[in-house]
Amino acid sequence: MSNARMIFAGSLLLALVLSAGIGTALAQQAGTGIDVVELPSASSPLVALRLQFNVGSIHDPAGKEGLAALTTAMISDSGTQKRSYTDLVEALYPLAADINGNTDREVTLIAGIVHRDKLADFTTLLEEAVLQPGFSQADFDRNKEQLVAGLTNGLRSNDEALGLELLQDEIFQGHPYGHSPRGTVEGLKSITLDDVRAFYKQNYTQAHLMLGVAGGYPAGYVAKLRQDLSALPQGVKDSKDLPAAPKIEGRNFTLVEKQTGSVGIHFGFPLPINRAASDYYPLMVANSFLGEHRTSNGRLLQQLRSKRGLNYGDYSYIEYWANPPLTNNPSPNVPRREQYFSVWIRPVVPVDAQFALRDGLYEVQRLRDKGMTKEEFELTRDFVVNYSKLWAQSLSRRLGFMMDSRYYGMPYYIDEIDARLKNLTVDQVNAVIKKYLQTDNYDAVFVTANAQKLKETLEKDEPSPKTYNATPEPDVVEADKTIQALKVKPTSIRILPVDQVFQK
Repeated sequence: MSNARMIFAGSLLLALVLSAGIGTALAQQAGTGIDVVELPSASSPLVALRLQFNVGSIHDPAGKEGLAALTTAMISDSGTQKRSYTDLVEALYPLAADINGNTDREVTLIAGIVHRDKLADFTTLLEEAVLQPGFSQADFDRNKEQLVAGLTNGLRSNDEALGLELLQDEIFQGHPYGHSPRGTVEGLKSITLDDVRAFYKQNYTQAHLMLGVAGGYPAGYVAKLRQDLSALPQGVKDSKDLPAAPKIEGRNFTLVEKQTGSVGIHFGFPLPINRAASDYYPLMVANSFLGEHRTSNGRLLQQLRSKRGLNYGDYSYIEYWANPPLTNNPSPNVPRREQYFSVWIRPVVPVDAQFALRDGLYEVQRLRDKGMTKEEFELTRDFVVNYSKLWAQSLSRRLGFMMDSRYYGMPYYIDEIDARLKNLTVDQVNAVIKKYLQTDNYDAVFVTANAQKLKETLEKDEPSPKTYNATPEPDVVEADKTIQALKVKPTSIRILPVDQVFQK
């Protein structure tokens, strides 16, 4: 912990300079229906463009899950009315730029970064892609095939991403969040090119668009771009109503049967708060103490990995985290009005799977029962205040977090962390821990071979002593007496063959 604190404290001055003055840039501009967020930096040689549309997988029609994602691909990875996909790629190459698209549950992002000397050329290509998509049959067939392959050969083959995505499907079953933004195999196969055209026409409107521009762009550029994008239909600024997340009763397990040498474990439950809520910030401190992503200071990693050698990574989250196997910091432009708490335990050898689950639950329950000491609170609070400033080091990321803040209707996120955490007390944090964290009602996903054997083991709920190659520390030995006998009492357990995951 001391090493991590020294590293991040040493970077604080840089982070403070990078984040200075951001909060004043959130004022909405008047004019057309397009919402604009600007972050000018005259000295920057780069310009970042982010077009965020309020359309995501929650807008997929029933039976056509994946339509939002496929429409995004037909804009960001396809030709235009003026040039083929090959010609577009060849035009982008000398600019050292790409048009990137991503669809999440609530929003879709079309984005790119380019040197300011090539901004005019890139803007022409970006506008073509967004305003004049080609919608060719060849691009449609290619993108649909790639999305299906992303589910069958991508998610299903990646144990970590598979468990993460399936846990969300389980937590939000029957809810608009209840399927992957990538869609389902059967849903994608049912989509036609006419479906894509109609979806684009209905949802890609000025009213749904938040335009973000950052960097060394010239005077008048944003106004001109905004005027060009007003060629989109005006549309109506609305927000799809979301029901409350389903209430989880008991401890419900899904065991994904897959030929794999290890066991991946995820468990979690809905949270009724997001970044706009005051309770989010004390819970943020508690979560960092429990299991900040890819840091060594969380109790989950210290206890499961460092002291017991169970696995490689053990983390916890109080909101959706995009691509955790590939990212160290939270990603902007994936805002969600409804969030969830989760614990990620990866990977463990099969013989230790039951103990690892118990150890993860033990740490969550320990935090709920004992809370944080004043010393633990102060150390963790200072860490989060400093560490969070490093999440927005680039102009593009700062722009993204500014757009997220606009979406949530709150001050700039990174500044808000600083302001709220500096005024927190340990009593406030411990009160929020008791309010939101629990181990009685949750969904759990295991990716494992021999799922039937694991099912029988979990149902028996017998003690699962951990064996060590060397004698562990006395505190580990003492805690293990409780952990190995912790009653999980599964309410339901189902086995799901991997080839049925994300099928329909």
